[in-house]
Amino acid sequence: MKTLALITFLFVGSIAFAQDITIKDETPSQTNLAYSGQHTAYYDNGAVKEVLTFKEGKLNGEAVKYYESGQKMESGQYENNLKFGMWTRFHKNGTVAAEASYKNDKKDGTWMVYSEKGNKLFQMEYRDGEKTGTWYQWDEAGNVLKTTSYNAM
Repeated sequence: MKTLALITFLFVGSIAFAQDITIKDETPSQTNLAYSGQHTAYYDNGAVKEVLTFKEGKLNGEAVKYYESGQKMESGQYENNLKFGMWTRFHKNGTVAAEASYKNDKKDGTWMVYSEKGNKLFQMEYRDGEKTGTWYQWDEAGNVLKTTSYNAM
């Protein structure tokens, strides 16, 4: 009798707690529930396209995107559907292409852009989404090509 009760409990429990996850507008959701967990999207060739972390239906936590080759394309963090902190973009050869800082989904802090060889090409400053400070542009040899100053508002 205990065995029958255990089997019944496991069967009913598996049905009651089954997650019917659907994708709408690239956002996973559960039937009548806001989805929490990781969502992985794939290219047609089966390679991972992106891995996103959700909490109660909102992007929260690490987000990683990949090229079709499997090489990492971009990584960063979300908080309540908004980008925050440092985001890193990669060239197809694996070197860092750009580093960008966000606060509440707005550009905030230092942004850097690099060549495929890893040389600095641009340094930009933002505050609350607005251009600020002195911006620099370099050539591949490291020579300054241009500087532009923006007044903080």
